[in-house]
Amino acid sequence: MLFGQRRKMGVGFHNIGSGLLRASHAETVRKVERHYGERCGHLPLNAQALRALVAENTEAIRTQMAYLSSLMGRTLLPLTADELLQGQQETAERPLVVPYINVPETEAYVQQELGADVWGLPGRMTHILKNKASFYKLVDEIGLPDFQTPDYRVTSVYDLIAAARDFLAVVEETYHDADMIHEYPLGVMLRAAESDGNYGCCLLYEQAGCVVMVPNGDAGNTLSYRMWSEALMAAQQHLISTMDVQKETRVVISRYIDFVDSPGLSVVLLDGEVASLRWNGQLQLKGSKACVGTSSYNPSSAALLHLQQLYEEPTATFFEALLRQTAERCQIDFASIRAVANLDIMLPGPLEARLQQRRKAPRVNYLAECNPRWTNYTDAILAVSGITGREPTVANMRAVIREGISTVDKYPLPEHLDPAIVREWIFERDALLKRDGTRIICRMAQKPMGLIFAGDVQLAQREFEQIVAILATKVAS
Repeated sequence: MLFGQRRKMGVGFHNIGSGLLRASHAETVRKVERHYGERCGHLPLNAQALRALVAENTEAIRTQMAYLSSLMGRTLLPLTADELLQGQQETAERPLVVPYINVPETEAYVQQELGADVWGLPGRMTHILKNKASFYKLVDEIGLPDFQTPDYRVTSVYDLIAAARDFLAVVEETYHDADMIHEYPLGVMLRAAESDGNYGCCLLYEQAGCVVMVPNGDAGNTLSYRMWSEALMAAQQHLISTMDVQKETRVVISRYIDFVDSPGLSVVLLDGEVASLRWNGQLQLKGSKACVGTSSYNPSSAALLHLQQLYEEPTATFFEALLRQTAERCQIDFASIRAVANLDIMLPGPLEARLQQRRKAPRVNYLAECNPRWTNYTDAILAVSGITGREPTVANMRAVIREGISTVDKYPLPEHLDPAIVREWIFERDALLKRDGTRIICRMAQKPMGLIFAGDVQLAQREFEQIVAILATKVAS
């Protein structure tokens, strides 16, 4: 059982702002919390009473939790911290709080201020693994085989322009030495050390004589500059605007990599064992590296299927070794950990494979980042488990994956369509589809909308698109 012994009260805590973006600018935190505030699939389902800890108990959140309660056939109540503390007075047992990410600040808050037990990777481990600069340094020091960091450099955001210029010069020389200067686009990925979910990053690369900049992984806000100096200055200003520089000023500059795919791998840590949930796919919009949705891994070509067969198991082996060594460094008993964690990798494309060969380097896959927490994918898997009445076990999580699951974080609804009405129609259609094991679940009733499709994913997607088309026609008429 994921969450151990049955508790009287289990609490999901979707601290995607305060936890995930703990060193981001307050406006960035507010923006993310506004969009994801209704989402909370990581619930300790074996508890007698289910609660969701929220910053504000708004009508929108209460309505969404009531919708989820109807799907699960049990009550899920949103509570503020004060309301949770009042409820604890009625029972002598400490509740179990499951945060989206258990950073040290969250760990202290849950244990000391809420008087509750916390679930997830220990804060000391999360502190190292979630920080892009600390994570890359750790990987380099440990030096495990088959996976490595891309070429990178760490600098202060205030020194970014000069450091990026120097780094680009080194990259350019590398391409020149490999006789690929006219083939491989020159580019960098700039990420604030405490960035997450692409909030607080900038992708810059050369294209058609210009320098393209994609801020926050949002292809819809792509900008173009004539010169690198202009692009780097704009990127620096953007990063500073997303960061809380009183807490963290470091930025990781990494080389723009030609990759053919970027699968994630999630694992569950229980009683000293590490169970792999295998690769998952990441939906990325054209021109962007940001993940806007996830699914069980479905290779789009025979070549990708071959890469999955070659590297899926080594990815899990590498990640387990990395987690064990991180726990050892933090002086934490690995057998005491109950948690989920995720690793994102990049599979080299044709240009990168040729570059590796010409550099006389071994064929390796690159590490994009470590997510020592729940993810869009694992949160959705557990949500489907709860909605389909399954116990929170690794076997049941694997069953959900095997049956089919896909998520979309930001589905664009027509301008005049009310998300609440769309959710009502989803509820009615889902009630029919679930007879054959297919589900459409509204994750966030907002614009854009968050969704989970499970079972026959393609059928669920078609049914949802039909709902939107019918409602759009009704509104238009």
